Amino acid sequence: MSILIKNARLVHARHTDAQTSDVYIVEGRIAGINEAPAGFVANQVVDAAGRKMSFALADLAVRLTEKGGNQRDVMADVLSAAVAGGVAHVACLPDGSPILDEPLLIDILRNKSEALGLAHVHVLGALTQDLKGTQLAELVTLSEHGCIAFTQADEPIQDTQILQRALSYAASFKLPVWLRATDFYLGGGFAASGAYASRLGLSGVPVAAETIALLTLFELLHSMGAQAPVVHIARISSARAVELIRRAKSEGLRITCDVNMHHLHLVDTDMGYFNNQYVFNPPLRSSSDRSALRTAVLDGTIDAVVSDHVAVDFDAKQLPVGQTQAGAVGTQWLISLLVQLAVEERADIANALAAAVSRAYPILGLPVPAWVVGAAADVVVFDDESYQPLTEVLVCGHHYNTPYLGFELPVEIWATLVGGRVVHLQSYSLV
Repeated sequence: MSILIKNARLVHARHTDAQTSDVYIVEGRIAGINEAPAGFVANQVVDAAGRKMSFALADLAVRLTEKGGNQRDVMADVLSAAVAGGVAHVACLPDGSPILDEPLLIDILRNKSEALGLAHVHVLGALTQDLKGTQLAELVTLSEHGCIAFTQADEPIQDTQILQRALSYAASFKLPVWLRATDFYLGGGFAASGAYASRLGLSGVPVAAETIALLTLFELLHSMGAQAPVVHIARISSARAVELIRRAKSEGLRITCDVNMHHLHLVDTDMGYFNNQYVFNPPLRSSSDRSALRTAVLDGTIDAVVSDHVAVDFDAKQLPVGQTQAGAVGTQWLISLLVQLAVEERADIANALAAAVSRAYPILGLPVPAWVVGAAADVVVFDDESYQPLTEVLVCGHHYNTPYLGFELPVEIWATLVGGRVVHLQSYSLV
């Protein structure tokens, strides 16, 4: 398949081109920019009409099964939503049903996702058996079957000795570890500790639940010295966590981190009077925490922004706030919330998108994408000046658990290509 995308403004890691370019794609890779390769004949032409084109996004926190209810397989819905939102790379967390702690399960998931032919799925294996935090999973075997890293998802390891052994074992085989920073005893709750949670009578989660876990992790990594594994810290939520991570990076620890996109736009008081669509894990925090997280994304301290996509059964989401299943769908509008961040912070759109492209790709073990001949043609063409209300009609799939339903969000996706194949297309972008 040979594809020409014409009249597109290319988004780079740090800037966006003012002029338009034509990009020639052959056999899944970029074969030319503004100069057609010899003998090129386009099977398909997409006219960007001056709109922007970026390398497609990588979403580092997605679940492919439902939470609550029957825990149904929703892979097709989620991957369709991903490509509809310009996401070509999806990291699948292991805390679905079944838990991804056996080689056969990894093989089944990978085969099924490849058969769908939508976004690339990068499988995260369970760090411990059944995610119970007591016995290590077969990490090497799972790695041989395609797991790119190992994590507990949202389940903390209670025993610090088990955590130390897990880090040491992973380091021995150069296996990356992804960890949520949350203290086992302090992490349970549905709102951030403070006056708002107290007024509502909700169990509060203090910032210390995050920082105690971070300090413990950093001390373990320091004690291992050069033998420490690469660790990705998932979904931080506080200004204090940003400070600790910034310091740890300056001290030479090999760590990266990400933040849930909702924590860049929402705060604890947005929950109003027990609106269960605003229940997240970790919980939404204060406006000062949100401000610190935004700054850290734009200055690169926070490496990636994720959707933390959770398709929640309708009945499980409608339970009272103290019992509801945390989480929201959102991989489909990850790009919208990044663009909105750039608009509100008056930053170049390239700076915001870097948190899901140039800084996110290496965390998955992928090369930093660049507009050069030979680069993989995972790209998205989008209109960032178009706003549209988020309605149920626009949502891919059958899960509508999101605080943004009814909100106007920026960005209309014109085309998404994965491996040089058009997997999502607005009909009026065709020539």
